[in-house]
Amino acid sequence: MYIFSPVTASQLIQQHYDELVSFLMQRNHCHDVAADILQDAYIRLVNARPESEIKNPRAFLYKIVSNLAIDYHRSINRRQTRHADETELVELAAQSPTLEQHVYTQEQLVFLRQAISELPPKCRQVFIMHKFRYYPYSKIMQEMNISESTVLKHMVKAMQYCRQRMAELDPE
Repeated sequence: MYIFSPVTASQLIQQHYDELVSFLMQRNHCHDVAADILQDAYIRLVNARPESEIKNPRAFLYKIVSNLAIDYHRSINRRQTRHADETELVELAAQSPTLEQHVYTQEQLVFLRQAISELPPKCRQVFIMHKFRYYPYSKIMQEMNISESTVLKHMVKAMQYCRQRMAELDPE
């Protein structure tokens, strides 16, 4: 059975990066969405445990990227459907969280801040710029003078670490 290490997964994506971006751009994705999908593809590759032998890693990668693109479109469609019903929005706006929900949310934020503070400085900076300041990868690359693959690697590392730490800090 073929297992992708972080290095081999990164190399495979880098080897086919331009064609993958082109593939995603043809499916109505902007460059930043394509980069996010490739970031998710990297995580899926590293975590993949295929039942049969992978004879063509490139085809396997394309299948993952294609599935992620479909998932992205479904997610967008669900969001649009949810936002279409104004009465539903009015009802949601009228509801306020319970005190218990508010306290739980505050605890989660404390856990997340803790996890983010434990990241290496550059990784933390990339993560904050993208997730909290909503910078596209292109702006992060420009401001930090790093390549897109470096931004991608920092984001993947930060996301994996934060997920792991959140699970450790909050056993529920």
